[in-house]
Amino acid sequence: MLVRPGVPLGLAFALLFGLQAAVGQATSWLTDEQAREVAGAAIHSVYPEPCYSTYRNEHLESFVVSVRRNPIVSNILNNSVYFYRVASDACEYVVEKDGKPVRMIQVSNDCCEYGNVAVDRATAKSYWFAGEKRANIFEEFAKDEQIEPDRSKPVLFTALYRELVWGDSGNNDIESLGQLQVAVQQNFQSAYSPYEQDNLWQRKFERWWRHFRSRTSQLKLETTYEPTTEGTIVRGYAFNGFALTIPRSDPPPKGTPSLFQWALLVKADGTVERLPSKVIYPARRASCVAPVDRSPLHSLTGF
Repeated sequence: MLVRPGVPLGLAFALLFGLQAAVGQATSWLTDEQAREVAGAAIHSVYPEPCYSTYRNEHLESFVVSVRRNPIVSNILNNSVYFYRVASDACEYVVEKDGKPVRMIQVSNDCCEYGNVAVDRATAKSYWFAGEKRANIFEEFAKDEQIEPDRSKPVLFTALYRELVWGDSGNNDIESLGQLQVAVQQNFQSAYSPYEQDNLWQRKFERWWRHFRSRTSQLKLETTYEPTTEGTIVRGYAFNGFALTIPRSDPPPKGTPSLFQWALLVKADGTVERLPSKVIYPARRASCVAPVDRSPLHSLTGF
């Protein structure tokens, strides 16, 4: 997807909708290509580059349809929202210098992941889930798109919230002992034996795992849903490992690998309140532990 410098995309889409209205197609939705342009324009307003890569996320799109108040409109599926993961890209483009067209080349060095951008193809409005106000962006998105928690228990709604606001729904979420073991092993190996140069990590991992199992033998790693008068309290588990860098630096790595329980209060109107998290192991004290930050431009650290 190419965003050309100086092209007023807002004007282009206004002309597009004006043309559709003139031919009786005022309700037409943006095509995939047009929606990608809108997603790129959202990033371009903050990080002006000539082009970006956009990767469609149909998995998130299915979540939205499932939790929409109106999943069917005019006898068709209400799938007007497209999601894109936006990243830096390499491309060739043309600019005008001294009245002459000049060919330019942007070289990508895998610099940046800009995160998820949702585009409503009916309104051409974009929602970029990035920065410290991601929770506010989600609240606006949920209100505009008439998204509400699942009626039985907010399984899909919570997963959508965590993916867009925390960005870690499938990365450090823990739902079984085996999954936790693999996550801890990989983190210790990357921290103490980067690039598989030795087996120093193994002894340190085994010590951590042995102590963990002896102190949490009755622990059940499952997500729970507790109905209350205010809404549903959702609790789940996640693992935060050593803070790693690329390229790997010499040990000792920073931070303390820990298993913690996060909690959210999901209200019926679609608003979400973050509740204090609780460290399960190492069990020092209950505290507020934030998930690993996977916001745009912070992809070089964390597990």
